[in-house]
Amino acid sequence: FACFDGQGHLLALARREDEAAVQESEERLKLALDSASLGVLEWNPSLNRLTGDSYLGMLFDNEAKPIDESWEAFIAHVDEADRERVHKTLNSALQEGQAISIEFRTAGNGLPARYMEAHAKAYGGKGEVTRVVGILKDVTQRHRDEEQLRQSGVVFDTTAEALVITDAERRVVAVNRAFSRITGYGETEIIGCDPDKTLRVTPSLEHYASYLQSDAAGFWHGEVRCHRKDGTAFPAWQSVSAVRDTKGRLTHYVSAFSDVTAIHDAHRQLNHLAHHDPLTGLPNRLLFDDRLENAMEQALRNEQRCLLMFLDLDSFKIINDTLGHAVGDELLRIVGDRLRSVLRASDTVARLGGDEFVVLTGTANPDYAAQLAQKILDQLRLPIEIAGEQLSITGSVGIAVFPDNGSDGQQLMRAADMAMYTAKAEGRNRFNFYAQDMSERAHERMYIEQGLRRAVATDALAVYYQPRVNLADQHIVGVEALVRWPHPERGLVMPSSFIAIAEDSGVIESLGSWVLLRTCREMLCIVQEAMAAGQHFHVAVNVSARQFLSSDFVAIVKSALDETGFPAAALELEITESTLQATERSLAVLRALRELGVSISIDDFGTGYSSLSVLRDLPVNRIKIDRSFIVDMPASQNQRAVIEAIVGLSRAMGMAITVEGIETPEQAAILQQLGCEEGQGFLYGQAISFGGLVRLLSPGSGGQ
Repeated sequence: FACFDGQGHLLALARREDEAAVQESEERLKLALDSASLGVLEWNPSLNRLTGDSYLGMLFDNEAKPIDESWEAFIAHVDEADRERVHKTLNSALQEGQAISIEFRTAGNGLPARYMEAHAKAYGGKGEVTRVVGILKDVTQRHRDEEQLRQSGVVFDTTAEALVITDAERRVVAVNRAFSRITGYGETEIIGCDPDKTLRVTPSLEHYASYLQSDAAGFWHGEVRCHRKDGTAFPAWQSVSAVRDTKGRLTHYVSAFSDVTAIHDAHRQLNHLAHHDPLTGLPNRLLFDDRLENAMEQALRNEQRCLLMFLDLDSFKIINDTLGHAVGDELLRIVGDRLRSVLRASDTVARLGGDEFVVLTGTANPDYAAQLAQKILDQLRLPIEIAGEQLSITGSVGIAVFPDNGSDGQQLMRAADMAMYTAKAEGRNRFNFYAQDMSERAHERMYIEQGLRRAVATDALAVYYQPRVNLADQHIVGVEALVRWPHPERGLVMPSSFIAIAEDSGVIESLGSWVLLRTCREMLCIVQEAMAAGQHFHVAVNVSARQFLSSDFVAIVKSALDETGFPAAALELEITESTLQATERSLAVLRALRELGVSISIDDFGTGYSSLSVLRDLPVNRIKIDRSFIVDMPASQNQRAVIEAIVGLSRAMGMAITVEGIETPEQAAILQQLGCEEGQGFLYGQAISFGGLVRLLSPGSGGQ
């Protein structure tokens, strides 16, 4: 028994050691499964039961307890879209006895859905599967990481910026497609190369390496200059970041850059637009002022002079208003090109706006200035064909010298402007150097302009009327309305002193409207009395080119007629011959006036450039022959021949004739003999006030 007891003790001891080893192995396995976040499952096909450890319960029910449930209950934990695939995979394990691996999603059932990865194998004997054992792992985070990697990969490969990843030695390990598109280097060509050396980047990494140190920001961004594979250079905006491991050791550099050539081009274009006139491409006022300032500073340093020329196109507004802004713009472009063609490379020409140009030249030689100004005027006079129209234009040029005529740019510009206006006042199509007395004339001009504006606004003007008579019986058949300015200090100011200023300043439009309204209001009773007596009495009102071509001119005429009740048939508008050159615009206005019942006469006929074809197409009722054609009559046979030709022309076209400037009975007799019906001039009386006209036309005065 002692021996048996000893042997039994040894067996018991061995069994305990085996049990302890098994327990230790199971504990080790459990720890390993727990550390690997693995759940163990077993499926018994014969019982259709699935059991699992507490970790499995945590995965499916968020509860740390073992599971023991039917196959149907287990498959309900699987997302509906994956159930058939899971079922087929496990069946294949039963049939083939092979290890299987499958991923599926949980159904959630109120909890966030998870991704699971299962590895299982069927076991049994004698060709019969008795159990399927496997492990289950939650791979949700791995899926998220993979998805993030996929997204990052898409971003890396499709972003418009070039991306370059290099190792710590600046050898390229990866580039995206944008890098190849921008630089021309394929991925295989650049891998292993230093991108700074390959692209000849300046500044290179050494320039900003201090920013990438561990104790610094760790990144740098700025503009660099790179070169493509074909050698062309381009500006780039680059960002470089240093990548470090958990111990702070440098492992990689990540660089991103974009081609900013388009931005540079846009900046250049914006800068050009900011300093140049978009229509002509010439420098604008901003750039010209800067160059003028520099030229004046240089002239002072070198004790030299510089010249400023101010050019204004003559009668540009008429072309712009009659032919349209498109033609006007094209004309300005052509003028800009012509000005460039006559200047030296060191000279500057700029467009200030509208039809105003300025020229800056570094020489103070008056002869050169005069030659250049004349050359500019000659270029302007050359015919220009635009949109089928043959145009001719002139200009007026004012010249000022620095520092003689001004100590700064503003004074110099004002001096050149005064000289230009003097050239206009002297007949246009010429140039003038600034003189001291021009300042006084400029102040006089401003005084007249401001006073005229006030006079129009306060009804401080007056209309005088010059009689028009029938040459056959000497009876007054009409009048021409002429504006006068009863000035409180200067007395009665004649139109010759202010009409040109009104034209240039734009006051002429409001002045013309005032004259038309006042004339219609004053002459209404006289016209009505003549009509009651069965007589036709017409009242002529002068219309400026600017007024005639304004967009609301017809409306203004209609408003004056409606407001005063003046009969349209008694109103005659006198328009200069040159105003009617742009037939399309003029024809539309004339037809609209004819629809109102207003008559049209061509003033100063023969002094313009009308062709017979132009006259033929215009609804004109009367021709007024300018006094220059009769001043030498009866002595001049040439003038007699001209009058005969005009009379023949007017009769052929069904137009009446009025002759201006008749001063002697001999002139009146010849004109009547030649077939002229109507005349006016000092022979029949000067322009008189409305009160004087009333007295002249009163019974017993002899006026009728």
